[in-house]
Amino acid sequence: MEKNAPAVSVLTLGCRVNQYESDAFAAEMKKRGAKIVPFGDPADLAVVNTCTVTAESDRKSRQMIRRAAQSAPLVAVTGCFAQIAGDEAAAMENVVFVTGNDGKASLADEVWRILSGIKPDAVNSVTPPTGREWAETTLTVPMRTRSYIKIEDGCGNRCSYCLIRKARGPVRSKPKETVLSEARALAAAGAKEVILTGIEAASYGMDFPDRKPYGHALADLIREVNAVPGIERIGLGSLEPTVMNEVFAAAARDSEKLLPHFHLSVQSGSARVLGAMRRRYTPEVVLAAMERMRKALPGVTFSADIIVGFPGETEEEFGETERFCKTAGFLHLHIFPYSEREGTEAAEMENKVPVRVRRDRAAKLEEAGAAIRRDLLGSYVEAHRDKPVFLLVEKRTGGMLSGHSEHFVEIRGVPGKASVGEIVPVLLDSTDGIRCGGKLAGD
Repeated sequence: MEKNAPAVSVLTLGCRVNQYESDAFAAEMKKRGAKIVPFGDPADLAVVNTCTVTAESDRKSRQMIRRAAQSAPLVAVTGCFAQIAGDEAAAMENVVFVTGNDGKASLADEVWRILSGIKPDAVNSVTPPTGREWAETTLTVPMRTRSYIKIEDGCGNRCSYCLIRKARGPVRSKPKETVLSEARALAAAGAKEVILTGIEAASYGMDFPDRKPYGHALADLIREVNAVPGIERIGLGSLEPTVMNEVFAAAARDSEKLLPHFHLSVQSGSARVLGAMRRRYTPEVVLAAMERMRKALPGVTFSADIIVGFPGETEEEFGETERFCKTAGFLHLHIFPYSEREGTEAAEMENKVPVRVRRDRAAKLEEAGAAIRRDLLGSYVEAHRDKPVFLLVEKRTGGMLSGHSEHFVEIRGVPGKASVGEIVPVLLDSTDGIRCGGKLAGD
């Protein structure tokens, strides 16, 4: 790297797809000779990859754009908030370039020109999502201990509370051979764990000319990535529960590298509320899908997104969600008090739940979720006192190893000499109800 290499910082908000796209941008900038510095450090240019999934996400995006301007004279903004509010982003201090999600593939080109002193034709270059065929950068160099592979973009759902379809466009799937080529390159560069992710990963392949039934293309892809030499663990991004059909369960059972943990986009345990949200399943369908996966992968764990306080949600319906979460046995709950999104159908609904009640319900469900997790982790420790789990080492501090097991259980404070990125067997001996502790098997 040249001594006077331009310094670029990158901040990512929101989902794993955004993180993948930021990693691909950073890798391309490093290839061109730029120096990637931590966000907030002095930089020649800062990039903020924004999110708009909730009103709080918009607020955070604005806040981070302002913070970027404090450490860099030039700021580029991309992502879903930029897609929805390009003019607003373009008017903020030090912002010299704004592009939407379709512009991410060429973001490195634009930033390099800006760093070379060439001004863009317009600050706001956001265009509507085109729905075009896949045209993306790929990531072939691991940027973290687990490497993301973006397999899909866009959404085919029309949920009443969400603007992501507007921000991301329709479903577009990365060709299977491109995914496999990316996985092979990451494995050759030392990656041991890859996460297949997308805005709606369950819809992978639904836009292919030879379209197969729902979930079949994703099942085929899992099997083929499973065969890539060097890849030891395969994870999946957030999934709609209905994708976990018999074909998907069979692929999971046959793919020994697939991690036995799934994050589900559930949103509610009330059938009426799910209908008002325009979700495509009932609580009973979710529970049946989870049971199917438990039979295919004994010991599998689940996490879920839940929205509380949706317009019209009664106390009884919130109670249905609480009981549903206890029955489902989610290891982790990501709980969101409902937040109005201007431009959505839900924002115009009557019978709004007071904000205070939304927060109270979120706190109550958090408490219930913590109790579920304590019980599950207690059983997890007992099941793995003599039978090891396998820890992906994500951090080593003072001879102590930390990371996550194959069930996405956080493990900390394991004495050992393994390096970051290694996968090691651990026998568990304790839990504080949030994470587990143990020792290397054989020590």
